[in-house]
Amino acid sequence: MFEKDKLKGGSVMQHYLSQQVVYIRRTNQTRGQTEIAYYNGEIEWVDVSPDFLLNQTLKMVNSSLTASRKSVKESLKFAQYTPVIIDASQNLVFFPLHPKDSYEMCYINNQHYLQAVDHAETMIYFTNGRSLTVKEKSAHVVKYYNRALQAADFYSKMKKRFL
Repeated sequence: MFEKDKLKGGSVMQHYLSQQVVYIRRTNQTRGQTEIAYYNGEIEWVDVSPDFLLNQTLKMVNSSLTASRKSVKESLKFAQYTPVIIDASQNLVFFPLHPKDSYEMCYINNQHYLQAVDHAETMIYFTNGRSLTVKEKSAHVVKYYNRALQAADFYSKMKKRFL
């Protein structure tokens, strides 16, 4: 199902992110590693950045992270927190919670996002019952989730129109 490569130390890394990925993140708490959370509850730790994973995924569909961001920026005028569209027709879009140049990165698959609730920190709930605690306020999360929906809708309509 997934193409995999061996990394140093014998660990296995997926070349691309599928619809089964709920979120990917790197924070100070993950000590520089990237956490990949899957819908079935599995967690995978890799020694590459979330941007690297997204770029590898986009290469599989003949694109790149830079091209994806530029396209969304020019089409929808999203200058910051640009959603990354992997496949708009399948609603596979990852939306960021951090600016693109930030060390801390968290991308959420919009298919699995359910809601964000403010507590001392914000709890993000997903459709599979998993949750994630983040420092960003729920209004921030919802804003960028809505951008992901808008981008997926725009690109799926464009694809239907021209293909």
